[in-house]
Amino acid sequence: MEKTSSKSLILSYGFLLGLVSILMSVLKYVLSSNYLEKNFFETLAGILITVALVVLPIYYYRKNNNGLLSLSQSIKIGLGVSAIAGIIGAIYFFVFANYIEPNFADNLMNVQMKEAMASNPNVSEAQMQEGMEMAKGFMMPMFYAMVILSNLFFGLIISLIAGLVLRKE
Repeated sequence: MEKTSSKSLILSYGFLLGLVSILMSVLKYVLSSNYLEKNFFETLAGILITVALVVLPIYYYRKNNNGLLSLSQSIKIGLGVSAIAGIIGAIYFFVFANYIEPNFADNLMNVQMKEAMASNPNVSEAQMQEGMEMAKGFMMPMFYAMVILSNLFFGLIISLIAGLVLRKE
């Protein structure tokens, strides 16, 4: 049986996860009247796809390497896939927020302001507006970083669980 390189699995599944995430985002933007609205089924589908595309390369690595898989190799593959998908996602959101939907930051701020007003009715709208204006300047760079960091966090958790289940040294 021919040994499979973890690098090839990381690259191919990382790009695939990144592209599938972009496709889901584009479909939501095109088909939904409010693309910022949270949807349970969409979230569930995203989680299941992420789990599948992080676990599959770990499984294939073990299968093609004489059934051997260490926990560190599993984490390396999972984090690699997640990092590539996160970087692709951040690049997509940069293009989306700056060229496709230039009002994205304002729309996101409005949704967050409405949610904050609902959960904090004692705060005046003027105070809320002032806080949002202060946050606006650094919101989008933080958003891009959060895309990558959340991908890495979930990739770590998923690959850790997969590694514990699939490992064989």
